[in-house]
Amino acid sequence: MDFKAVLRESITNVDGAVGAGLIGLDGIVIDQVSNKGEFDMAVAGAEYATIIKSARRASEEFGIGVTNEVMISTEKTTMLMMTVGKDYFVALAMNLDGNLGRGRLELKKAISKLEKEL
Repeated sequence: MDFKAVLRESITNVDGAVGAGLIGLDGIVIDQVSNKGEFDMAVAGAEYATIIKSARRASEEFGIGVTNEVMISTEKTTMLMMTVGKDYFVALAMNLDGNLGRGRLELKKAISKLEKEL
C-alpha cells in the first residue's frame, strides 16, 4: 500500500477531515492528500515540523517521555499530528466540527501501515 492510499483512507473515514500528510521532521512533505484541494499540507508541513521537534525536546528535558501526539486548534481548523517512527509525523487537518475521536483512531491505524512502508 502506498502512502497516498493510507492518507486517503484516513480522510475518507473521518467526518470533517480536509487533508492529511506524511511529513519528515525536516519539514518536507513525503506525500499528501486533500479533499478538492482544500488544504495544502506542504505549506503547513515545515512550520508544524518545528513544533513537533520543540515538543519532543521539551518532553525529553522534563523527563516526561516521548511526544506521540500534538493537537493545534485554530479559529478555522484543528490539526492533529502523531509521530511515525523517529523521523516522521502524520498530520490530519479537520474542520472545527470534525470528529476528533475518529481522527485520532484513524491516524493510529495509519501509523502502523506507514511504518511498514518506511
